[in-house]
Amino acid sequence: MVQFENQYRQIKVKIVYYGPALGGKTSCLQHVHRVTDPQRRTRLYSLNTASDRTLFFDLLSLNLGRIRGYRLAIQLYTVPGQVQYNATRRAVLAGADGVVFVADSQRGQLEANRQSFENLKENLEANGIDPSSLPLVMQYNKRDLKDLLTMDELESEFNAGSLPSFPTVAITGDGVLEGFAAITENTLVSLADRLGIDTTGHAVERLKQQTRAALAPFVTATADGPADDIERTVPEHPPDKTGPLPEETLISEAVRANLAMTDLSSRLETMGRQLERKARVTRAITDFGRTIANQRDPADVLRMLARTAVSHLSVQAATVLIVPATGQLREAVVHGVDRDPLLATPVDKTSVAGAISAAGEPVLIASDLEGTTSGPVQRAVEGAGFSSAIAVPLVAQDRLLGMLAVYGGPDRPALDEDELELASILGSSAAMGYANALAFRRLEETKTGLASTVEQRDDELRTTLEEVRRLNSELEQLGEVKNELISKVSEQLGGPVSALVTAVGALEQLRDAPAGKTSRFIDIIRTQADTLSAIIESVTQVSLLVAEPDRRRFQPTSLPDLLRRTIEPLRDLARQLEVETKLLSPGDLQSISCDAKALTTALRAVIKNALEHTPAGGEVRIEVHRVRRRGQPWIELGISDTGEGIPQDDLIRIFDPFWQGSGDKRGGYRGIGLGLVIAKQVVEGHGGTITVADGPTGGTRVSMVLPQ
Repeated sequence: MVQFENQYRQIKVKIVYYGPALGGKTSCLQHVHRVTDPQRRTRLYSLNTASDRTLFFDLLSLNLGRIRGYRLAIQLYTVPGQVQYNATRRAVLAGADGVVFVADSQRGQLEANRQSFENLKENLEANGIDPSSLPLVMQYNKRDLKDLLTMDELESEFNAGSLPSFPTVAITGDGVLEGFAAITENTLVSLADRLGIDTTGHAVERLKQQTRAALAPFVTATADGPADDIERTVPEHPPDKTGPLPEETLISEAVRANLAMTDLSSRLETMGRQLERKARVTRAITDFGRTIANQRDPADVLRMLARTAVSHLSVQAATVLIVPATGQLREAVVHGVDRDPLLATPVDKTSVAGAISAAGEPVLIASDLEGTTSGPVQRAVEGAGFSSAIAVPLVAQDRLLGMLAVYGGPDRPALDEDELELASILGSSAAMGYANALAFRRLEETKTGLASTVEQRDDELRTTLEEVRRLNSELEQLGEVKNELISKVSEQLGGPVSALVTAVGALEQLRDAPAGKTSRFIDIIRTQADTLSAIIESVTQVSLLVAEPDRRRFQPTSLPDLLRRTIEPLRDLARQLEVETKLLSPGDLQSISCDAKALTTALRAVIKNALEHTPAGGEVRIEVHRVRRRGQPWIELGISDTGEGIPQDDLIRIFDPFWQGSGDKRGGYRGIGLGLVIAKQVVEGHGGTITVADGPTGGTRVSMVLPQ
């Protein structure tokens, strides 16, 4: 009958090895103990009688899963085989959940096997156990000796093929672990059925798989150490012959008392080991807290937390997540896994890690056989190849700093409440250490900032002085431009004004003269008036040259209207020079973003240059194209002429202020050399580029490309 131990949150399952005297029961149990517990974490107890003994030990190291939050554990027993110890056998068999019958394969032991097998049935019934419903496995031992019963003879005598059976050699361990695996699986399946767990069979199948996985590493393992190297003897109390009770009853009670005492001794040793472990854990926590208390680097605190968690919890992987300024969890330390499974799994518009952190409580993630802890959390853990996990939010002064997550591999027993407590303490200590390290870093940064403030102010003053010097230099350059402009304008104005004065004086003398004599002076006045208009336009260009870029106004502008305002004032000049102008623009492009006034002035200056450098009968073409740069829309304004082009030696100076080139210019007035300079300033003020190159059919092509 299964034992529920609430204190340790575990279910103990009792399996008894039964059979004739000297059949190999003791050797089987010793082999199972040595193979499954090579570190000797549990003791093998013996209740000695005069010529036989009853062995007992707790098999607590196997990860057999959980039922309703209780971990499964196994207790293994043997019974004395001598006939006179039937009361002892009956007492040991009480409450059994499964039986392994170890038969002696020697032909001369057939009758002893029969008597022991019948005795098993009788004692089961005496204990109120139905032999037909109890899980039973047959082991035919001593298959290494001579004069043996065949397997078919043994099966025909005791089994008829209905029960799992195994040939074994107990002293070498051959077949012993296979029989143990079979009785463990069948017993646990029977237990699940008796408890009414998962009538769909899902939990039973999960139990089978987990049992096989837990026992698989031991089936092919070999035992090390002598057979009795860890055996502890507990003497059996002799019966009190002075009492009124029958002798068999006294023996049964003595056996039960000895078993209870042995079980108590085992529990005391288990508690001792737990106390030792808690003492080690306490020392580790103390050392960890003392170490991180002196840490000043937050990253070092997080790395120490991950290393300590992996070491003291014996887990396969651990991660530490933090909450940066964005408020979203991110990985700070990752150990044993590429990415944190809980962070990588989305749930409810966040991640599983985010939901656990927001709840603020440590979580143990370990699925039991019924899958009662299944869901996105368990699926995230198992999907990453782990069997269990613990997640601990890192909180200091009611502020969420991050989360510690540890993951147990499939070969490790599921993480439990004790380990959840340890992880919670580590997380709490680390959270305080991390918060202190952050505060210390901020203090250091403030201290460093105060120390560097004076240097920063000095740098700012030096920068201000350099800026003042730069502005003075620019003012000097603008002064030079201003002086040169005044000189150029004065020089340019002198000729037209003198010619106008002379022409007007001559007209006054010829006031009454015929019209034919005055027409030449009228032409002079018209020509010089046009020159004055061009000079005024040059002065307008200069205002654009010195204008600050941030004062320009960029807004949607009608492209047809802008082109019309640009070209219309140049039509008379084109007719006079006998140059044809062509405009090519997409019909569906009605608006562009620009500073209309500045772009009109720049575009007109470039077109006027093209007209004045194109011979009679030539052509100036204005083209508008859509283009894309780095996936963004731009507009290209191209002006091409069929003139003589620009010599290579002049290309490097075309954007110099007041430079007019060495080529011939038609139309009389040559301007003051600011057309391309103004165009370059306007285009670059729009964030665009301007290039000058040879035209496709000769002459020159100016390309202005503006972002839209």
